[in-house]
Amino acid sequence: MYGILIGVHNIVAWAVLATGIFVLVKAATRQQTWNDGDTAWVRRLTLFVHLQLLAGLGLFFTSPTIAQARQSMGDSMKDPNLRRLLVEHPTLMLAAVIAATVSGVLVKKAPNAPAKAKKALVGTLITMLLIAAVLPWARLVTVWTGSGT
Repeated sequence: MYGILIGVHNIVAWAVLATGIFVLVKAATRQQTWNDGDTAWVRRLTLFVHLQLLAGLGLFFTSPTIAQARQSMGDSMKDPNLRRLLVEHPTLMLAAVIAATVSGVLVKKAPNAPAKAKKALVGTLITMLLIAAVLPWARLVTVWTGSGT
């Protein structure tokens, strides 16, 4: 189960990054011509972020590393790598899920194209910054390229 979850988590991470960048570009360049198709991309980003949350929760409860780290929380908090994996990554990723969800609702309810584009830009930027702050970049690239095996 752990192997499947880590694979899904890695693949969905790339989907989140690609979709987030795509939405940022659209929101920055289509201020006056934002349409329902563009709003659908914001919903896709929200969907991917929620899928990532589900996979991450599964990993949190099946990861042998996390299980071992939870047995000695005092020692784990002293280790920057374990603290990041156990506390910082899940906390900021949960904040990113909330930001993506709120952004999606605000974009949907905005009255006109410029307002929708602005809300999509700001909301997606906040979401992506939260994700970028705690994304394990080196591990993600290593797993994707296979250079770590």
